[in-house]
Amino acid sequence: MTTYDVAIVGGGPAGCSAAITLTASGARVVLLETETYPHHKVCGEFLSPECGAALDALGATPLLNARGPARLETVLLTAPDGTAREVRLPGIALGISRSVLDETLAQRARLSGAEVCEGCKVTRIDGNLRDGFSLELRDASDSSRLRARVAIAAHGRRGALDRALKRPFLRRHHPYIALKNHFHGPPLSNGIELHAFPGGYCGISEIEEGAANVCLLAHESAFRASDIPAFLKWMLAQNPRLWEWLSRAEPVRERWMSIGQVPFVRKGPLVDDVLMAGDSAGLIAPLAGDGIAMALHSGRLAALRASEFLDGRLSAERLRRRYSVDWRRKFGARLRLARGLQALMLRPRLLSTALRLMGAVPPLGNYLVAHTRGGS
Repeated sequence: MTTYDVAIVGGGPAGCSAAITLTASGARVVLLETETYPHHKVCGEFLSPECGAALDALGATPLLNARGPARLETVLLTAPDGTAREVRLPGIALGISRSVLDETLAQRARLSGAEVCEGCKVTRIDGNLRDGFSLELRDASDSSRLRARVAIAAHGRRGALDRALKRPFLRRHHPYIALKNHFHGPPLSNGIELHAFPGGYCGISEIEEGAANVCLLAHESAFRASDIPAFLKWMLAQNPRLWEWLSRAEPVRERWMSIGQVPFVRKGPLVDDVLMAGDSAGLIAPLAGDGIAMALHSGRLAALRASEFLDGRLSAERLRRRYSVDWRRKFGARLRLARGLQALMLRPRLLSTALRLMGAVPPLGNYLVAHTRGGS
């Protein structure tokens, strides 16, 4: 079997960030991605201002800028009764599709020296930090195995690897549904919009080539319609600002992408000695706009701790303890804040009151934006 220093499962922002960081330290890295690039994912496709420094550190900024991301400067929040509040972001954010972002980061990972394997599904991981890991792989035509001293899982919200690791969050019911499509519609004035409706909210933001990403999250109690078109018709009737934009927009694709059982629960940054990064460690509520930033930073954090282990600066026990503590210290507070804000967003009357309060006390709105979409 081929042996690597580090095997990374998942070729999104977290996995690519880990791969690029590790190769810079001289590690032999394999990045295993189930899909082939480019591919779409259900995502808000928003890079908060703190992503800039992370992308610079990865050497990915020039490649990404060449793809023409939209520049975003404000966030508009609206309630079903028409109450609205616009707040400036604490820096320049970017809007870019996940198909372009992931492909660009994978290109950078290849340039850095990582071995990138597409169309390769990891079905099992065995081992530990003391003895190393064995990974079972399956592609379109064959199955194989490889070994690695360290394993990093950055495979997203949920997947086959979670089942193989018997993660407890899979035993719970998660009552959230997400939908996404791209549209061509009225200009959004360099901003992102978040429109609430009973039991959910819909985000609209510009991406590359003049398109806009429309991504929504709904509690299953709000999704009473028999199909997606019927639900969308109901949703538009709940918020006049949302109806005003979408009624004048044309979808890029006929079919919406959808996912169910979206897990906003504690998962843990370490499972059976496998370092978890990005959504695999914890999924932030999408209204916060911090998911991609967390992915980039957690991938880098996992890589830095893995590098210290590989060169003998950290024992296995210290790696386990330090990565878990560092991850919770860096991301725990923003996850809790986002969960609280999401609970508010799902309740129209409370949201209207909060938006009026933000108008009366502007620093409050600036604080909330800075600690979600600004990074902390």
